[in-house]
Amino acid sequence: MDDGLFILQPADDTILFMENDLEEAKNMKLLLCAFEQLSGLKINFHKSEIFCYGEARELGREYSQIFGCDMGTLPFKYIGRPMHHRKLRNSDRKNVEERFRKN
Repeated sequence: MDDGLFILQPADDTILFMENDLEEAKNMKLLLCAFEQLSGLKINFHKSEIFCYGEARELGREYSQIFGCDMGTLPFKYIGRPMHHRKLRNSDRKNVEERFRKN
């Protein structure tokens, strides 16, 4: 990420990756609220989680208050795949592959 925002939108979820910057986080929250007003869609902040790592962990409480969502803990699973800040091992993929084979 080169001083910007990275967005991942699998299925009907949106995952935002941001730099550690409280002012940028406040601006993002304003943009998300503007999106709600303009689109008529509702973002479920109460069902959302925020994950901080590195230096951002020290400001986790502030980020949680800005976005109005709970702090999540790493690692967690998303669509059966473990999500964390380090590289995935081959064994981490096996659960996902097994789920696809069963369907």
